[in-house]
Formats: sequence, C-alpha cells, structure tokens
Amino acid sequence: MDLSFLQPGFSIDFPSKEHAFKSPLASKLFKIQGVEAVFISDEYITVRKTPDVEWDSLIPHIQNAIIEFSNSGEETLSEEGENCLTGYNDDTEPSDDDDEVVLAVKELLATRIRPMLRADGGNVRYIDMDDGTVYLLLEGACKACPSSHLTLKGGIERMLMHWIPEVVETQEVSDEVAEDILSEKRLRKKLKESNGVVNAQ
Repeated sequence: MDLSFLQPGFSIDFPSKEHAFKSPLASKLFKIQGVEAVFISDEYITVRKTPDVEWDSLIPHIQNAIIEFSNSGEETLSEEGENCLTGYNDDTEPSDDDDEVVLAVKELLATRIRPMLRADGGNVRYIDMDDGTVYLLLEGACKACPSSHLTLKGGIERMLMHWIPEVVETQEVSDEVAEDILSEKRLRKKLKESNGVVNAQ
C-alpha cells in the first residue's frame, strides 16, 4: 500500500478545519472528533488533537481514515490545495536580496535544523530576518506543542546563535503574520523587477 501522499520534498499545513477544503484527506481526518489540526508532508502525517480526547481512542480512527483514503484513489489535494503546496526548501533557497548572514541562516536551517525537526514530525520555515532577529514559522508537531517554546529557544535559537554571531534571537510567528510578511516581500520583489511600477488588477 502506497502511503506517500505528496511528491518528495513538499508539505501543506491545515491549522484548522476551515482550511480542510484544500484536501479531501484533511477533510476526512477533520471529521474525526478530537482532531484539531493536520500537517501532511511527503513522508508523514501529523495530527494535533483537542485536550478532551485521549490518543488511545483517537489513533484507530485516524489510522482507518488514512487507509480508507489511500484505497479510495482520491487525490490528496484539491485545486486550491495544489496552489498552496510549498516545498520544504522554498523558504531556504537563496534570494538576490540575501546578504551573507541570511544565507548562513537559511543554510543552517535547511541542512541541520529542519532534518532534526522532521524526524519528530515537525518542520520550520524561514520567514524573515531583521536587525538580528530571525522570524520563523513552526509547523506539524512543532506547532502549538507544549514544548514548542523550548524547541525554538533551546534548540533552534541556540544553534543559530552558536554558529552565526549576528543572530540575536528567534521569534515564532503565526500563519497570518507569516503570510503578511511574505506578501510584503513578494510586493517589494515585484516592485524591484518592474522598476517601481506595479499594475493593479
């Protein structure tokens, strides 16, 4: 049975059931009472539960839902989901605007930190860096985990500051804040490419 739901190196996050329209698989999982969030990658699926439900009663339903979906032959993502699909390395790919410090941060995230988090069902995305502060988005098992602050400060921040002296601290951002920052960066890039003129459509 093939339980690979996405092409290698890709993932998509469903922080709530309102995002489930992007994936028939996520929709199926959110129908299970107690499922709070879903993260689908090329190698694993991470499910976050509500506090009132025990894992012992939840896991069999999750396993059955995944097996049933796999046997159904349905596509993992809807058209909207395909448009939201992001590669693990998209955020750490070098950009023309990156200085040496940002390039070093991206490389460390991609080669050392991300593999460590993925081994535990999580992920981290680079969002921005400003005045020594690195802004990151945690996903999968890392998001809303009771020890997420420890993961960020005791693990990610400590490693970045050890290898890159210019890093002062790390800050976790929400999905909404991350999208605002990335939208602004895309707009700046478009303005630069068009010599300061962007056509409103």
